[in-house]
Amino acid sequence: MIEVAHEAGLSRAWLYRHFPDKASLVLATLARTDRQFWADAHARVAAARGLPAQVAEAVALSREQQPGALLLELKAREPEAFAEVMGTGLREMMPGMATFWHTYLEDARSRGLVRSDLDVARAAEWVMRVVLSLVTVPGHTVDVDDRASVRRFVDEFLVVGLG
Repeated sequence: MIEVAHEAGLSRAWLYRHFPDKASLVLATLARTDRQFWADAHARVAAARGLPAQVAEAVALSREQQPGALLLELKAREPEAFAEVMGTGLREMMPGMATFWHTYLEDARSRGLVRSDLDVARAAEWVMRVVLSLVTVPGHTVDVDDRASVRRFVDEFLVVGLG
Protein backbone atom coordinates (compact mmCIF):
# COMPACT_ATOMS: atom_id res chain seq x y z
CA MET A 1 0.00 0.00 0.00
CA ILE A 2 2.91 2.31 0.77
CA GLU A 3 4.44 1.64 -2.65
CA VAL A 4 1.11 2.27 -4.38
CA ALA A 5 0.61 5.58 -2.55
CA HIS A 6 4.16 6.66 -3.42
CA GLU A 7 3.89 5.62 -7.09
CA ALA A 8 0.52 7.38 -7.45
CA GLY A 9 1.76 10.52 -5.72
CA LEU A 10 -0.85 10.21 -2.97
CA SER A 11 -0.60 10.31 0.76
CA ARG A 12 -0.93 7.00 2.56
CA ALA A 13 -3.77 8.51 4.59
CA TRP A 14 -5.74 9.33 1.41
CA LEU A 15 -5.18 5.86 0.02
CA TYR A 16 -6.24 4.14 3.26
CA ARG A 17 -9.32 6.37 3.51
CA HIS A 18 -10.53 5.05 0.16
CA PHE A 19 -9.07 1.54 0.35
CA PRO A 20 -8.74 0.20 3.90
CA ASP A 21 -6.51 -2.71 2.86
CA LYS A 22 -4.72 -4.32 -0.06
CA ALA A 23 -7.64 -6.63 -0.86
CA SER A 24 -10.05 -3.71 -1.34
CA LEU A 25 -7.54 -1.87 -3.55
CA VAL A 26 -6.96 -4.94 -5.73
CA LEU A 27 -10.71 -5.59 -5.98
CA ALA A 28 -11.36 -2.00 -7.07
CA THR A 29 -8.68 -2.34 -9.74
CA LEU A 30 -10.12 -5.63 -10.95
CA ALA A 31 -13.64 -4.17 -11.05
CA ARG A 32 -12.48 -1.48 -13.47
CA THR A 33 -10.92 -4.01 -15.82
CA ASP A 34 -13.91 -6.32 -15.47
CA ARG A 35 -16.39 -4.08 -17.31
CA GLN A 36 -15.26 -5.23 -20.75
CA PHE A 37 -15.58 -8.87 -19.71
CA TRP A 38 -19.26 -8.35 -18.76
CA ALA A 39 -20.02 -6.48 -21.98
CA ASP A 40 -18.49 -9.34 -24.00
CA ALA A 41 -20.30 -11.90 -21.85
CA HIS A 42 -23.69 -10.32 -22.50
CA ALA A 43 -23.04 -10.21 -26.24
CA ARG A 44 -21.98 -13.86 -26.42
CA VAL A 45 -24.59 -15.26 -24.03
CA ALA A 46 -27.42 -13.31 -25.66
CA ALA A 47 -26.47 -14.78 -29.05
CA ALA A 48 -26.90 -18.35 -27.75
CA ARG A 49 -30.36 -19.91 -28.17
CA GLY A 50 -31.97 -21.22 -25.00
CA LEU A 51 -30.87 -21.35 -21.39
CA PRO A 52 -28.69 -24.49 -21.68
CA ALA A 53 -26.77 -22.97 -24.60
CA GLN A 54 -26.48 -19.65 -22.75
CA VAL A 55 -25.03 -21.32 -19.65
CA ALA A 56 -22.67 -23.37 -21.83
CA GLU A 57 -21.52 -20.16 -23.54
CA ALA A 58 -20.92 -18.50 -20.17
CA VAL A 59 -18.85 -21.48 -19.05
CA ALA A 60 -16.83 -21.43 -22.30
CA LEU A 61 -16.23 -17.69 -22.07
CA SER A 62 -15.15 -17.91 -18.44
CA ARG A 63 -12.81 -20.82 -19.11
CA GLU A 64 -11.20 -18.87 -21.97
CA GLN A 65 -10.33 -15.96 -19.69
CA GLN A 66 -6.78 -15.69 -18.47
CA PRO A 67 -6.06 -13.99 -15.17
CA GLY A 68 -4.75 -10.48 -15.63
CA ALA A 69 -1.18 -9.50 -14.87
CA LEU A 70 -2.19 -8.03 -11.50
CA LEU A 71 -3.70 -11.31 -10.29
CA LEU A 72 -0.86 -13.41 -11.69
CA GLU A 73 1.74 -11.28 -9.94
CA LEU A 74 -0.20 -11.29 -6.68
CA LYS A 75 -0.60 -15.08 -6.89
CA ALA A 76 3.14 -15.55 -7.51
CA ARG A 77 4.40 -13.07 -4.91
CA GLU A 78 1.77 -13.26 -2.20
CA PRO A 79 -0.37 -16.42 -2.40
CA GLU A 80 -2.13 -15.62 0.91
CA ALA A 81 -3.15 -12.17 -0.32
CA PHE A 82 -4.28 -13.72 -3.61
CA ALA A 83 -6.49 -16.21 -1.74
CA GLU A 84 -7.95 -13.38 0.37
CA VAL A 85 -8.70 -11.26 -2.69
CA MET A 86 -10.33 -14.16 -4.51
CA GLY A 87 -12.45 -15.16 -1.51
CA THR A 88 -13.50 -11.61 -0.69
CA GLY A 89 -14.01 -10.82 -4.35
CA LEU A 90 -16.37 -13.70 -4.97
CA ARG A 91 -18.40 -12.90 -1.86
CA GLU A 92 -18.69 -9.24 -2.82
CA MET A 93 -19.26 -9.85 -6.52
CA MET A 94 -21.78 -12.72 -6.28
CA PRO A 95 -24.88 -10.46 -6.15
CA GLY A 96 -23.74 -8.57 -9.25
CA MET A 97 -22.70 -11.72 -11.07
CA ALA A 98 -26.07 -13.33 -10.31
CA THR A 99 -27.86 -10.25 -11.68
CA PHE A 100 -26.28 -11.06 -15.04
CA TRP A 101 -28.72 -13.99 -15.36
CA HIS A 102 -31.94 -12.07 -14.62
CA THR A 103 -32.59 -11.11 -18.24
CA TYR A 104 -32.01 -14.64 -19.52
CA LEU A 105 -34.19 -16.24 -16.86
CA GLU A 106 -36.99 -13.71 -17.38
CA ASP A 107 -36.86 -14.48 -21.10
CA ALA A 108 -36.99 -18.23 -20.41
CA ARG A 109 -39.95 -17.65 -18.08
CA SER A 110 -41.82 -15.56 -20.66
CA ARG A 111 -41.27 -18.32 -23.25
CA GLY A 112 -42.57 -21.00 -20.87
CA LEU A 113 -39.19 -22.76 -20.59
CA VAL A 114 -39.11 -22.43 -16.79
CA ARG A 115 -41.92 -22.24 -14.21
CA SER A 116 -44.07 -19.14 -14.30
CA ASP A 117 -43.67 -18.58 -10.54
CA LEU A 118 -39.85 -18.80 -10.69
CA ASP A 119 -38.10 -16.49 -8.21
CA VAL A 120 -35.71 -14.98 -10.74
CA ALA A 121 -33.31 -13.52 -8.18
CA ARG A 122 -32.84 -16.84 -6.38
CA ALA A 123 -32.66 -18.79 -9.63
CA ALA A 124 -30.09 -16.33 -11.02
CA GLU A 125 -27.86 -16.93 -8.02
CA TRP A 126 -28.21 -20.68 -8.48
CA VAL A 127 -27.30 -20.43 -12.18
CA MET A 128 -24.26 -18.28 -11.33
CA ARG A 129 -23.17 -20.79 -8.69
CA VAL A 130 -23.49 -23.62 -11.24
CA VAL A 131 -21.42 -21.64 -13.77
CA LEU A 132 -18.73 -20.89 -11.17
CA SER A 133 -18.63 -24.53 -10.17
CA LEU A 134 -18.31 -25.75 -13.75
CA VAL A 135 -15.60 -23.19 -14.50
CA THR A 136 -13.50 -23.78 -11.41
CA VAL A 137 -14.09 -27.43 -10.45
CA PRO A 138 -14.27 -29.64 -13.52
CA GLY A 139 -15.65 -33.12 -12.83
CA HIS A 140 -15.72 -36.46 -14.58
CA THR A 141 -19.28 -36.60 -15.92
CA VAL A 142 -19.28 -33.40 -17.97
CA ASP A 143 -16.56 -32.08 -20.26
CA VAL A 144 -16.53 -28.41 -19.30
CA ASP A 145 -14.51 -27.55 -22.40
CA ASP A 146 -17.16 -28.99 -24.72
CA ARG A 147 -20.21 -26.72 -25.12
CA ALA A 148 -22.44 -29.64 -26.20
CA SER A 149 -21.51 -31.62 -23.08
CA VAL A 150 -22.21 -28.62 -20.84
CA ARG A 151 -25.55 -27.97 -22.64
CA ARG A 152 -26.65 -31.58 -22.07
CA PHE A 153 -25.61 -31.44 -18.42
CA VAL A 154 -27.38 -28.11 -17.82
CA ASP A 155 -30.48 -29.26 -19.70
CA GLU A 156 -30.67 -32.48 -17.71
CA PHE A 157 -30.14 -31.01 -14.25
CA LEU A 158 -30.35 -27.23 -14.07
CA VAL A 159 -33.25 -26.61 -16.44
CA VAL A 160 -35.23 -29.48 -14.90
CA GLY A 161 -34.81 -27.81 -11.52
CA LEU A 162 -36.17 -24.53 -12.91
CA GLY A 163 -39.00 -26.15 -14.86
